Amino acid sequence: MLGLYPEIEPYDHGMLPVGDGNVIYWEECGNPAGKPVAFLHGGPGGGASARHRRLFDPEGYRILLFDQRGCGRSTPHGSTAEADLSVNTTWHLVADMELLREDRGIDRWQLFGGSWGSVLALAYAEQYPHRVSELVLRGVATLRVKEIQWLFGGGAACLFPEAWSRFLAPVPYARRSDNLLEVYHELLHHPDPEVHGPAAIAWSRWEGETVKFTPQEEVVSAFTEPEFALAIARIENHYFRHGGWLAEDQLIREAGKLTGIPCVLVQGRYDVVTPATTAWELAQVLPGAELKMISDAGHAFDEPRTLHELISTTDRFAPRWDEHENNEPRGTTRMLYGDEHVRRYEETDGEVGHEWKPGVPTLVLTTKGRKSGEDRKFALIYQEVDGNPVIVASKGGAPNHPGWYLNLEANPEARVQVLADKFTARARTVSGEERARLWDKLAEVWPDYNEYAKKTDREIPVVVLERV
Repeated sequence: MLGLYPEIEPYDHGMLPVGDGNVIYWEECGNPAGKPVAFLHGGPGGGASARHRRLFDPEGYRILLFDQRGCGRSTPHGSTAEADLSVNTTWHLVADMELLREDRGIDRWQLFGGSWGSVLALAYAEQYPHRVSELVLRGVATLRVKEIQWLFGGGAACLFPEAWSRFLAPVPYARRSDNLLEVYHELLHHPDPEVHGPAAIAWSRWEGETVKFTPQEEVVSAFTEPEFALAIARIENHYFRHGGWLAEDQLIREAGKLTGIPCVLVQGRYDVVTPATTAWELAQVLPGAELKMISDAGHAFDEPRTLHELISTTDRFAPRWDEHENNEPRGTTRMLYGDEHVRRYEETDGEVGHEWKPGVPTLVLTTKGRKSGEDRKFALIYQEVDGNPVIVASKGGAPNHPGWYLNLEANPEARVQVLADKFTARARTVSGEERARLWDKLAEVWPDYNEYAKKTDREIPVVVLERV
């Protein structure tokens, strides 16, 4: 199962004036010469976070994140009196994106958007299709009346009645059958903090309690931080009251404009915030769209199988960028290490990662952790001899054996992947003449093994992985 890439810091960031008194925060991470990708956060009003940087291979992507008008580090913040929501609309944000693209000197970029971010991605791509290389959309929405009514008109309440009761708590009982978006508009803009504060927390908590397949307290806590809650509640309510300034079905009706743009839709089957029907309906009319329906997921991007599909998709799109001077696609020529090597190898059945360096093949070995009992995966150099892979427990000549070898000593049964060939094997450590013969074969592929042997007092094990 693929997970987030390691933590990274921006190599550049700044504030971009976009007009109407608004200044948006932006940052760039990863590879300045990589494939441009813009992360479009949810809400609207949710803001981008450090975790969002980790959805992309930092070696292959030039990762651009920004906080949309009124939220995150952009100013003025939606929780303040200075924020003018009349100049915060879908089309203002589309214009901001185009201004940011030009400011950063980007010709075309991949758009990665989840929830509200998928709406913004579609709106931008239908306006500027020639500027979009791919679309990766998660928790797909188009802001049709039925989508908004589902979440704020009682549909989702049938699944989360306790959370819905907390959403209704600030609403006077006599008005609970009214249009709740309009009632909440009054509450959120009431001058008394004792009125708009609890209303904002109740609004934001509703989303925090429904966003995960299994609600999590830390998520609810983040959504109910007062300043965050007031900004996202006011901005979301503003957008939803106006249907995102989109004609009904506009984004679906105009999907034909996206012909030729690769698009992947990753959708949780049990997404309560943006129900699966929208992703399915969009996939029927979006030319060439690939729908990934996740059977055990809700709305959040970091639910395990949803995250796996998102990382798989961004990894798959990364090597399609420009080419090196030797005409090899970016991402297939650079050396891979550790978890990233295993991830790319498994994802591509060894198309990426099998040849670690020219003439140096690798396999993926899965052992059982000797203490944890959990799967432990390693990418290792090998040679095939008499139909079985042979590997060396060198650890660079360190004084102790590598962890994978200690795992095999405790439990010699393992799983092996060589390119697309996956099989169960039993590990056997060889000795004597057999070891000498196999050592020579491995040293032909990786001569440094001879140097490693000189650095350590231990006899470096040579292991045959015999097919079961």
